[in-house]
Amino acid sequence: MRISVLMANYRGAAYLPEAVESVLRQSHADLELIVVDDASGDESVALLQEIAATDDRVRVIAMAQNGGPSAARNRALEAASGDWLAVMDSDDVLHPDRLARLLAAAEALGVDAVADDMLFFGETPDASGRTLLESLHLVEPMAVDAATFVAANGGSDDLPPMGYLKPLVRREAWGALRYDETLRVGEDYDLYLRLLLSGARLALLPEALYLYRRHSASISHRLSVGTLEPLLAAHDRSAAGETDAALLATMRRRRARLVRLLAFEHLVAAIKARRPVAALAALLRRPVLMAELVRSLRERLGRRAAEAVEPHPLSIVLSADPRPVGEGQRLVAVPPLLPPEQPHPWPPAQQAALLSDLAARHELDICAEGEEGLFWLWLVPRWTRAEVVLPEGSRLALPPGAELAAWTFEEEEEEEIAEDEPIGGEFDTAFDPDLEEDVALEELGDPAAEDEPARRTHRRDASDEEEDEERADRSR
Repeated sequence: MRISVLMANYRGAAYLPEAVESVLRQSHADLELIVVDDASGDESVALLQEIAATDDRVRVIAMAQNGGPSAARNRALEAASGDWLAVMDSDDVLHPDRLARLLAAAEALGVDAVADDMLFFGETPDASGRTLLESLHLVEPMAVDAATFVAANGGSDDLPPMGYLKPLVRREAWGALRYDETLRVGEDYDLYLRLLLSGARLALLPEALYLYRRHSASISHRLSVGTLEPLLAAHDRSAAGETDAALLATMRRRRARLVRLLAFEHLVAAIKARRPVAALAALLRRPVLMAELVRSLRERLGRRAAEAVEPHPLSIVLSADPRPVGEGQRLVAVPPLLPPEQPHPWPPAQQAALLSDLAARHELDICAEGEEGLFWLWLVPRWTRAEVVLPEGSRLALPPGAELAAWTFEEEEEEEIAEDEPIGGEFDTAFDPDLEEDVALEELGDPAAEDEPARRTHRRDASDEEEDEERADRSR
């Protein structure tokens, strides 16, 4: 099955190479990447053409004038040839097994679209340390219909905003749908709602394999009168002709929320334009806007005050084996690797959020053990040093810059074992999301089992390879 990855880019040169690289290293190799540059004016096109010259799976389309994300994605859609379609932003990053696992889950569940959780990361702790769907505590796939999707995007305060999701969609289900080119924000939500209203089946997965970068240049949250008015009109078009009472009630609640947002943006526009009479009139019509204005100002001040913390070194071990680790190390227990459609022992979003938070606050020295440790290492947004411990002869791909070590077992020597509990709990114990970091890093006791062999690793170098060749010569 061929997958077409559709990427719109606008002035994303700073993050574009990392985003493209994350697509090209997917374990599902039958793919194409179509990048539409929306008249960026920076070095984006040159970077893309350089990459395309080395990999024929990459196709670059340069738009003559800026048309917005919807227009760019429609151009990518027109060029796509895949059986499945996946949308990606040009500043985000994919786990290398993401597309393979999404496709396997979609086929096993028999759905038309499947979306994973999104891991937030950025330069500061406030931009990191959580996932989009974390509040759902998912341990198994969750079916989402149109009413639930609308409720999650303004029709209810109890659900996370699913309009940000980046699902893998069957081309046959997508059909003739196109992005609404009047929309500069909310275009994904609008299209996916129309997809669900057409009868497509969507499932959410517990895994967070899409790394969602949060930074000041992103346009995802930039609301204004000019962006909200088309969004409200698109909502009314989707609601027209619907007869399901529960769905219509949810859509009315979302519309009321959009109207409040629009009124607030009119107030903000009046304040910025220094039109006090218009601003006062808006407040008199809707006194509730004063509370919204205070909340917005607090958030703005909070964002300005949020700065990158001074990171300090931390050594962690990623392992599915809840065992003692070396002195000065801390164990971050990770769950076993299971087929994506099967239930997980505990919500994987918890550990993904923990790793994002640790990466934002520390200079991480990571030892990733086994296939599970390597799988989770790919979800750590940044680290200072990483060593991967795999069985000798393993051919699994490593993150750029990571070092490979073979693993062996030796009898325990006269060496102290650190008396540390795993960060986040053992793999079969749910991590407490309210646990403060300083508590998580405490030395809590001695979990070391008596007479258990300690695991030793050695890094392979040229002398190891020479010894291998000598042994091979002797065997011949």
